[in-house]
Amino acid sequence: MSDQDHADPGGAGLPWRIHVPPVSIDERIETDKHVLLWQVRGRSDFTVDGAPRGLRVGQALWLPVGTRHAFTTCVNSVLLPMFFEVAETATTLHQPTTIDADRDLRTLFLAFIQSTYSIIRPSTDIARQILALIEERPVLATSLPMPTTDAALVVAEALRFNPGDERSVDELAESAHTSTRTIERAFLAETGMTLRRWRIGNRMEAAAILLRSQTTPDAVARRVGYANTSAFRRVFKGHFGETPSQYIERFRVER
Repeated sequence: MSDQDHADPGGAGLPWRIHVPPVSIDERIETDKHVLLWQVRGRSDFTVDGAPRGLRVGQALWLPVGTRHAFTTCVNSVLLPMFFEVAETATTLHQPTTIDADRDLRTLFLAFIQSTYSIIRPSTDIARQILALIEERPVLATSLPMPTTDAALVVAEALRFNPGDERSVDELAESAHTSTRTIERAFLAETGMTLRRWRIGNRMEAAAILLRSQTTPDAVARRVGYANTSAFRRVFKGHFGETPSQYIERFRVER
């Protein structure tokens, strides 16, 4: 064994030990899914809707459904794809978008890939959280009063970030290191609403933003935490006085 091998057991200084050849993918269009491509190592060269675009390590590229794209990964580069079914994905991202992946995003990317390709599947919707972090126009309800107590504000911000958050009130209180009763009392005293009422309002305000982004009611229902679209329609009508379809139609006319 050479001195270099002793000094560098991990092989970090010996690039000849690995060889991942470049890969070229001819132009393609996904017709039923959005694509998110994460550059884990190296770089890739893209053509997106006829225009050149580069992707370097630590970045990701969002390609909405119907986007023409082709790419070549450079030597010793790793590019990981993630797919989001259009029928199940409500988002305000409708243009190709390059994203810098910070630590939180990298964690979510790995969790999403883990749940897609293995039996290790966290009991939460990772896609919702990814979308909340990468959207240029975040889906945030801004008309609701916010609590002022630190613990209650932590819960409110978590629900604004992810309106479809499945956690129970007990779990949300635990995440803020306080009791359920403390959270409930703070919301009622500081917002004039119970946490349940506030949570529903938050979901409906977020749903309205998504419906204005040319997204189907079924996909919007999933994004804001309703597995049953009929239940979502009932709650939406109770909040706004019209169904999601009527809301979309009115928005189109007014626009």
